[in-house]
Amino acid sequence: MVLGDRDRWDTRYADASVGRPVAFVAECADALPRAGRALDIAGGTGATAIELARRGLEVTLLDVSPVALSVAQAEADRLGLSLATLQADLDSDPLPAGPFDVVVCANFLDRGLLGSLAHVMAHDALLMVVVATVTNLERNPRPSRRYLVEPGELPGLIDPRIRPVSYGEGWFGDRHEARFAGRRR
Repeated sequence: MVLGDRDRWDTRYADASVGRPVAFVAECADALPRAGRALDIAGGTGATAIELARRGLEVTLLDVSPVALSVAQAEADRLGLSLATLQADLDSDPLPAGPFDVVVCANFLDRGLLGSLAHVMAHDALLMVVVATVTNLERNPRPSRRYLVEPGELPGLIDPRIRPVSYGEGWFGDRHEARFAGRRR
């Protein structure tokens, strides 16, 4: 039996906890607005979404797994934070209507999606994208090459209406990542 994406992720998140937010988001904290709407794309159990909500943003967490979204919602409720969750399969479902002031896409690679994010972003909205590079395979067998960017590839995948603010690639802990932050023109 081959599991579909939703079933595979539901199984993975069945015993999961929220965990820690993506480090790059914390590193960009000074650039985050103190209010507004945020979208966390493929955010799993919501650690990054919850961190954004703690910072005062109205957050929508999107993921294919209702199990992950349930974990995130329970943690947000426990903390007294407002969090909207949206179950969606990005292979067939559209992104929620914007405009969003912050968009995060971490550890999820959909090249077509990255090229079309500006349509859900407000003017001057912040985009943060983190994805492992093929160099990561030197130390880690996962994610597989299909879900990795080539060195220097990520900026070229981003919608051209989003101007880069920072970009870097390197080892962060034991993971080689490409990290992009940009603002919508």
